[in-house]
Amino acid sequence: MNRIKKNIKFLLISVILSSVSFYSTHVYALSSDWVINDKSKVRLISSKTNTDNLDTILLGLEYELEPGWKTYWKSPGGGGFPQKVVWNNSENISQIDIEWPTPTQFEILGLDSIGYFDRVIFPIEIKLIDKNKTTKIILNTNYLVCKHICIPGNANLYLEIPPGMGEYTNFLYDIEKAKSNVPLTDLNLSALNKVEVYGAKSSQTVEINVIADSQKNFTNTNIYIHTPFGLPVYNPIIEFSFNLKNISSKFNFNKKQFSEENFPIEIIINDQNHNYKFIKNITLENSISNTSIKDPLLYILIISLLGGFILNLMPCVFPVLSIKLMSVLNNQQGTIRLSFIYTSIGILFSFLLLATFFFILKQLNFSVAWGMQFQEPYFLIFILFVLTIFSLNTLGLFEINLPSSIKTSNIFNQGKSFFAKNFFNGFFATLLATPCSAPFIGTAITAAFTKNSLTLFLIFISMGFGMSLPYLVVVLFPRLVLFLPKPGKWTIYTKYFLSILLIGTVVWIINILLNFYNLYFVLMFLITVTLFSISVKINYFKNIITILSVITFFSIPFLNFIKSENIVKNDENWIDFLETDIPNLIENDQVVFIDITADWCATCQFNKINVLQSKTVKEAFNKNDIVLVRADWTRPSKEIDIFLKKYNRFGIPLNAFFSSKYPEGILLSEILSEKQILNSIEKIK
Repeated sequence: MNRIKKNIKFLLISVILSSVSFYSTHVYALSSDWVINDKSKVRLISSKTNTDNLDTILLGLEYELEPGWKTYWKSPGGGGFPQKVVWNNSENISQIDIEWPTPTQFEILGLDSIGYFDRVIFPIEIKLIDKNKTTKIILNTNYLVCKHICIPGNANLYLEIPPGMGEYTNFLYDIEKAKSNVPLTDLNLSALNKVEVYGAKSSQTVEINVIADSQKNFTNTNIYIHTPFGLPVYNPIIEFSFNLKNISSKFNFNKKQFSEENFPIEIIINDQNHNYKFIKNITLENSISNTSIKDPLLYILIISLLGGFILNLMPCVFPVLSIKLMSVLNNQQGTIRLSFIYTSIGILFSFLLLATFFFILKQLNFSVAWGMQFQEPYFLIFILFVLTIFSLNTLGLFEINLPSSIKTSNIFNQGKSFFAKNFFNGFFATLLATPCSAPFIGTAITAAFTKNSLTLFLIFISMGFGMSLPYLVVVLFPRLVLFLPKPGKWTIYTKYFLSILLIGTVVWIINILLNFYNLYFVLMFLITVTLFSISVKINYFKNIITILSVITFFSIPFLNFIKSENIVKNDENWIDFLETDIPNLIENDQVVFIDITADWCATCQFNKINVLQSKTVKEAFNKNDIVLVRADWTRPSKEIDIFLKKYNRFGIPLNAFFSSKYPEGILLSEILSEKQILNSIEKIK
């Protein structure tokens, strides 16, 4: 009897444990059977055991691949195809949405591809017809896995989900983890501030450009493109801003790969701080970037030489070169030729340094542009410091006398520092020349920034020879020095006049800095100059006052004098470029004139004062109802930078007319004239 009781007890416990085991499995796992194919297996998994009285169910389509094998994203690239899922025979389902986690790029069989490896779960959101009915999911997936060879796979999957209250399964974590790797579609939930994409076509190529700015840094960023017709995998050229919070990427495709000119495009931006998906319908615009420099290198070098020579006549360089001329008049005849050689070396060295600077930026995928350093307030403050010293020294307010042990490094010393003084004169003249866009400079810079690195260095060296050409002519023909006027009393008055020009340049630099700092900056600057002037005129506490003035000057950038970046300059009759939809204006049959300018661009200011503000041009604009758009590039602006590169320009000014007749625009020369404006208006109407 006891034995029978023990057997019955054991049987009851076994049944209970079996029931618990079965119930536990049923509660915490709900999936289809694995369908095993060669090198892969597939199944459906559910996040809940029942519909839970909801209208939607979250599932996962899970692939497990053998080590080293990969499957493909929706735009797989060369040699592959994405999964194709069919669910037509399912019951109680109105819609299935399959989400694609962010893929990775890899190489298979020598082809660049995009997809997944080892294991991937595609989250699936199923919308039910009736939450109170049993849902039957009958799903077929056709896919491809590749390693050394490619093997197609196919799986028929079946999963039944009953109605009623349910429990979370042990697949919930895996599905949610996969869902967290799906790119965000709400910009407000991402770290990004703005994303834009546009396409441009030429006779043989299509260029897709993606720009984005963010609150967080872009680091090792990947950008993936998907279109309905599929595109090969190309590594884009990605340029980063200095603060790493702005990127500009460019994809170049063969035009034959585009079956449509108006299509939806999906962009994924992914790195450690971003995972965002952007979808937009775009239309390929006619590009004039295909008018890039295709001339022979010798022609480009001659253009560069001429552009460098003309820089000597630009207003931003002239004051420094005038001081150079005055110093030559005071030199002995035997040293004039040598001073010109040293100045030429300074000019050539500075252009070589600029070429190296731009080369490094291009290698690091940073955006490059002619005069871009004038968008940095710290650079402007350095220039302001040197110009102020020049001005005060030229006015005769002080002569710097350093200890004899370091006199050889004093650029103002007329003795042992003869080389340093003349070398720096040429070097500094080049720095002041960079905001000027003289004739031929635009062509030379475009060639330098769009061709290979060797061409970049050759063009900048050629520009350096062009700018130093007046000095080299005197070096080659020293008898020309005899034609210079003899020093006399007139040179003193001329020296003061040229000092006033230098002070004018100082005022110009201060005006640019007022785009970054408020009027307290000017007050601090005047205090600094006063302290410095006092220090060179008195003997008591001279060193203390000098040090105090220098510290005061260089502490200005760190004080709370910074202006808001949102300040917009309101020019009468002009609207802001960043707030203007130019394509929309063109579609409404309006003629648009755009002026990209900056306070530090001397050529831009010349155009503005002498042409754009002239009575004749203003009347022509009003008479023809021209929409005037102005873009201020005094501060860095990614939108303006992208617009410039769209038209293959790497410096300003840029002036152009747009209309429905000329949607690609009519670009004008760097130096404008009234005749050119009037002729362009007649042409574009």
